[in-house]
Amino acid sequence: MSEQDKDTSQDAVLWLLREARAGNMPKGPEVDQALIALDEEMAKLAGTLKVEFMGPGVGMADMKAEHVYRLAVRHHVWDTTTAGWGLKICDALDNNELRPMWPVQGVGRLRRQQLISVLPEFFRGYAAAVASAGKADTPAGRRVKELAGQL
Repeated sequence: MSEQDKDTSQDAVLWLLREARAGNMPKGPEVDQALIALDEEMAKLAGTLKVEFMGPGVGMADMKAEHVYRLAVRHHVWDTTTAGWGLKICDALDNNELRPMWPVQGVGRLRRQQLISVLPEFFRGYAAAVASAGKADTPAGRRVKELAGQL
């Protein structure tokens, strides 16, 4: 990835976080690109930090089922050939062991709105988990703190 692509990706993540902080629910291709950038950046950060974090629920709020699916940072195993650290939406019911269900850019319209609305809570919690793990002063830890600071 070139420096320009990296800057554009980071700008997209910052834009998405500013929209979340403002309570906006942006739509369109900009959101798609920002969620892809968020997924890619979180894979790098999580892979470097290796700090697990169970984030807020993103189950269907209109069904009072926010607890069913949650944002989770951990080493995810999709199938026998695909695994790695990152941020995914996982099945959070006790019998499913945080099975990854969707990447953040792979959710439908309603869950996407919930996802964007909980990003402030997610990043504040993840930054606290990184600090508790003693990794806040690493380059990746400082980036997480920077992202949380946008909120």
